[in-house]
Parts: sequence; structure tokens; C-alpha cells
Amino acid sequence: MSKPDAETPLFDESAIERLRKVAGDQGASFVTEMAQLFLHESRKSVAEIRKGCEAGDWKQVTRLAHSLKSSAATLGLMRLSAACRALEMDTKGSVHTAATIALAKVLFDEFDQAVPILEQLS
Repeated sequence: MSKPDAETPLFDESAIERLRKVAGDQGASFVTEMAQLFLHESRKSVAEIRKGCEAGDWKQVTRLAHSLKSSAATLGLMRLSAACRALEMDTKGSVHTAATIALAKVLFDEFDQAVPILEQLS
């Protein structure tokens, strides 16, 4: 499993539009709340993924990457979601490969790029 390809957008605005439509009249405040919550929780998750990689706790890394993947996609953070998926697939079965640390670094880099988007949404 490789890092997100160059064609994967960093941010897909249509995901935010879908969230706004689902929330109806409360769309703007709903998106703001979701972005703030995700930013708060994802910072913790990324820190835990980092700790899991350092400790060789691949089961934890897999679980956290899976959870982060779905939430990132919901907010349109497509490159972060793809990086999470790559790390999740690489560590599935509680093991790692020669590429695991590089995939984790991609996830951390993509998260760093997603933070300003989340801050702008919130």
C-alpha cells in the first residue's frame, strides 16, 4: 500500500456541502462544530498513532488509523483519509512491513496539511 497519489485532492469541498445539506438550517454551525471536534480528537489520535509506532503496537495503530480515515473523509480531507487507509492496510493483522514508518510519516505530514483547513472551517 502506498501513500496518496498526486491526483488525490487535499480537500474536497463537496464533502462539506453534503454536511451542510444534511444539517439543514444549522449547516454552518454544524460544520464548525464537526471541524472543531475532529481537530481536537484527531490531534489525540495522531499522537497515539505516533506512540503506537514507537512502541510497535500495530493493533492500536491499525484501529486508530481506521477510525481517523473515516472521519477525515467525512470532512473532505481526502489525502489524510488515503494516508490513514494506507497505514491501516499496512498494519492490519497487528504486524508491520518495511514501509510502515514511511507510511506513518505520510499520515503525519498529511495531518499537518489538514490542520489549517480544519482551523478555517472552525
